[in-house]
Amino acid sequence: MSMLDKSMGRRSFLRASAGAVAAMAAYEAVGVSKAYAAAQSEADGYDKVASDAQVTSGAGQWVPIHCHQNCNQMCNNMGYVVDGVVVRQKTDDSREDSWDCPQQRSCLRGRSLRQQVYNGDRLKYPMKRKHWQPGGGENAHGELRGRDEWERISWDEALTYVTDELKRVYREYGQNAVICNGWRWAPASAMFPVIGGAVYNTETESFGCWAFQTEALGMYSWGDHPDLMMAPDKYDLPNADNIILYGCNPGWAQHTAMQSLEHAKEAGVNFVYVGPSYNITASALGARWIRVRPGTDTAFLLGVMYEMLRLDDERGNIIDWDFLAERCVGFTAETMPEDASTDENMRGYILGEYDGVPKTPEWASEICGTPVEDITWYAEMAGKDNKDMFLHSYAASRYLGAENLSQAFMTVSAMGGHFGKSGHGSAAIYTWDAGDSGYRMVSQSSNPIYGYIDALVAAPKATGPNRCIEGNSWWSSLEKGEYISTSEGPYDLGSGDDKTKLRNNTPTYHEARRMPVNPRLLFQTCSNFMQTRGDLPTAIRVMRQADTCISLEIKFSLTAQFADILLPVAAHWEGNDDESWGELCWPSAFGDGNGQKQRKDAILAWKPLIKPMYEAREEKRICREIIERMGYDPDEAYPKTNYDQWLGYFLGKRVLRDDLSAWEPMLTWTAADNAKYHADFPEQQGLMGFDEFMEKGSFVVRRSEGDRRNYVGYRDDKLGMDEDDNVTVIDPAWPRPSQSGKLEIYCQFKADNVNKTGLADEPIKPYANYFVPRRGYQETFANWDTKEKAKYPLQAYTPHYMRRAHSCYDNMPWTQEAFRNPVFMNAADAAERGIKAGDTVMCFNDFGKMLRHAQPLESMMPGTVAIPHGVHSVLDETNPDDIIDRGGSEQMLSDGTQSNYFNQVDGYNSLLIDIKKYDGEALEEDYERAPFLAAGVDAEDTPAYVADKSVVYAERR
Repeated sequence: MSMLDKSMGRRSFLRASAGAVAAMAAYEAVGVSKAYAAAQSEADGYDKVASDAQVTSGAGQWVPIHCHQNCNQMCNNMGYVVDGVVVRQKTDDSREDSWDCPQQRSCLRGRSLRQQVYNGDRLKYPMKRKHWQPGGGENAHGELRGRDEWERISWDEALTYVTDELKRVYREYGQNAVICNGWRWAPASAMFPVIGGAVYNTETESFGCWAFQTEALGMYSWGDHPDLMMAPDKYDLPNADNIILYGCNPGWAQHTAMQSLEHAKEAGVNFVYVGPSYNITASALGARWIRVRPGTDTAFLLGVMYEMLRLDDERGNIIDWDFLAERCVGFTAETMPEDASTDENMRGYILGEYDGVPKTPEWASEICGTPVEDITWYAEMAGKDNKDMFLHSYAASRYLGAENLSQAFMTVSAMGGHFGKSGHGSAAIYTWDAGDSGYRMVSQSSNPIYGYIDALVAAPKATGPNRCIEGNSWWSSLEKGEYISTSEGPYDLGSGDDKTKLRNNTPTYHEARRMPVNPRLLFQTCSNFMQTRGDLPTAIRVMRQADTCISLEIKFSLTAQFADILLPVAAHWEGNDDESWGELCWPSAFGDGNGQKQRKDAILAWKPLIKPMYEAREEKRICREIIERMGYDPDEAYPKTNYDQWLGYFLGKRVLRDDLSAWEPMLTWTAADNAKYHADFPEQQGLMGFDEFMEKGSFVVRRSEGDRRNYVGYRDDKLGMDEDDNVTVIDPAWPRPSQSGKLEIYCQFKADNVNKTGLADEPIKPYANYFVPRRGYQETFANWDTKEKAKYPLQAYTPHYMRRAHSCYDNMPWTQEAFRNPVFMNAADAAERGIKAGDTVMCFNDFGKMLRHAQPLESMMPGTVAIPHGVHSVLDETNPDDIIDRGGSEQMLSDGTQSNYFNQVDGYNSLLIDIKKYDGEALEEDYERAPFLAAGVDAEDTPAYVADKSVVYAERR
């Protein structure tokens, strides 16, 4: 039984017409490529299919869409499918919107997804770079990568090239020559442990230094997500006096947090925002702005601690001494942990007893730029008599040298006693956990029949150990042929040493070792590392020096542009369970695992909307065939089918009853359902039928103000289930997962674990001491004492942006037109350089150059620059030794510098640059640019139902 309605015909989506031919001639007349003209002229006729009449007449059906890409929010989208084509989208309207049972609304990116699926940048069929030949050496013509032409090949030819080259490289060089140039949790990554191993990248991704010893300090991690699921939920937010948003901007990230925060504002809660710019979220909530320069947050928080001590000495009622004594260790000499190896404590350090430097507001202000009076105000606000919720994103932690930020943040919260009480809080708000935190009300059954197996654990039998290059040095290590290892595995797993010392999974490190790497074959897995891993100039050299570069991609990304063999991957909308349509396939269950990262009280439905377009194939299917051709068993990498995982995921969902008595099935499943869906899952009685769930697109728990499931972090137990679906405590709030069972303001394990790597000349302290970070504010001066400015006086950081999630969604014309690619800078800094709004400017340093349009703002701190990240590079190589990125990627401005103590952090925001007005050739708007793959692709190769970047322009008429 097909999941898709076959009562409709299989008509082509678009047909050639006299109007289309005329339009093509018009485009060609102005010098537009044939392929772009063909795609554009077809798109101009899109309204012939996409008119409202198609929907109002009931010609198709609404189907839930998997909004699958890397924002981790998983909102509800619905696609209207007519004749196998999605002609409209909408979001959740299956229920009346209410605070207790809200609609699961999509953001502007999700509602524009058709423009990504039907896009001229889609990879349509396997392709080979024209001048590349197998065997390595001169045959590769690596100097042409990124600018060569392409030729179409068959799937058999493509997979033969891939497997022959893999066998050759393993035979001649070993596993250190095979590079998994993509996320280690992507489906394709599970292939390498089975076929011979590879070198992976390990880094803290979104989390920066916040992932640094989180559980050892006594905080909580959900998997590798640090300090998560411990903030208050939406029903407790209005109980606060103050909500402090530390480096947060959910208004741009488009998380559902904004609804919860606005509800708290309506209840009278005051908001405080900490960061280098007054962002849209702070403005919407009327927040008080506490200015802190990029990467100087630890200094700011130490100044706050000093003032809290001073104010408490003067008048009391600032510090919760009882909480520090009962629930924390190491703030004073009287509360030191048993394993302490020094007599130093946090209070003594703040007062300057060990280094002669009291951490006064004046000391902090010189570093962080925060006015002294604001530091004092913040310290008073943080006092124990106020109900404060300190909520952070990870932005302030994505700097080199931010290792102690999480401990300092925790310490300020602990000094005020803001843990475990209604109206108080101290934790992260991040994507699916933002604004409504706590344990999950909809969770997965522990019965293995429903188990979801992702790429992190899918390959139990490996032919060789997988190695990981740590953090910011990915490209520079590949170029040098060696990397520094402090951990045998991923950052969140550690080396395996001394694990018995902790009752949690805190990673442990070993003495730094030099490890060889020889990048002969790079295998890209839908991750676009050239635009997401920094140090783009070095990445270009690495890609061009390799023997072979293979890329699995949905669209023609920059990483795909530098490949030799392109393997087109089906989008998550695409699948086929009907043999009459052709080859059977089912999309990867959850891509990078985002299906497990939905809201705690809601589950979103999805299923394939359309059959795979062109010759695209599902990612795991491609990898299974590679494994078979290599002579191994693909079931070792992928023991469950995508279909079984998809169905089992939904059927395994259990809902926590409002009286906390039991978990009950979310969905009803009958013998008739098993027959209909060719499955063999146990029958069960749930709260909603499976078909109803798919029709509505979501299941949402109805809650209330007095619901016992509502949550306060560090007070309630996290509730899970046993094998019989009974309620059980899976994570009691206390004791904490540290050596002492308390919050460790002094953490001996942290210091011992980190210092044994030997990376830094000066050992890190067990408490949150200040040290000068690499690529930080101090380096903007040639002479710190005289404040003589250095060559690159501006600190640039790379915020997330409305129009994309990293580099995902960035090729959609609606969002391209609505949001250009600006560089935001302080208005005075711009005026000093003769720069006005809209001017084309060059951002540059010793590593690279890129162009963007300037947007001066009064709401930026002087000396700071914000470059929204994730754009597609357009490389001007007129001078190969002086490449200019006309697309404006911030990755041109970073290098492989690693953090002071924590190799696994990327430090995306640690960029030192300058900016000048650019008077060269005007920039082309990205929404006017032809598809990147148009060059070298003939118009007749463009299938009739492709639409280019302007796929839905006609709808606006």
